Amino acid sequence: MVMMRVKEKLLSWKNYLVEKYHQVMDLPDAPHKIAHGVALGTALDFFPIPLISIPVAYLLARCLRVSAVAAALSAAFFKWAVPFFYALNYLVGSTVTGDSLAVGAGAGGSLSTLKQMGYPFFIGAAIDAALAWILIYFLVRRILEVRRAIKHS
Repeated sequence: MVMMRVKEKLLSWKNYLVEKYHQVMDLPDAPHKIAHGVALGTALDFFPIPLISIPVAYLLARCLRVSAVAAALSAAFFKWAVPFFYALNYLVGSTVTGDSLAVGAGAGGSLSTLKQMGYPFFIGAAIDAALAWILIYFLVRRILEVRRAIKHS
């Protein structure tokens, strides 16, 4: 009984992923515009702009003249990964700045502790977002080009 529920959940998750994949890949825009949109939406999820990153991604993509729909969809899709992105931000930022992530023994953090954690976090967020943008842009663009070449042949 439990295994059936797990299998059903995995199948529904897989169907959701496939649906979102096709939704983005079937957008009627140039591959570079869609790839930039996906990269932008994903990169924005590395920054602490919860929920509003979706409309921000859409508006920023419109300003940059890339696929706004792809940007909004990817920003919405990767919300599940935000805790992992934030942890990666702290890890990368503290490695680059040399600041430790240790947060004191007290239950509530002081303002100076929050400032210490903020600086490495934002440095890490900038680095991670830039690397994610580059990696995702080239990966999505290549997938789109291959996919469209196969469809037209």
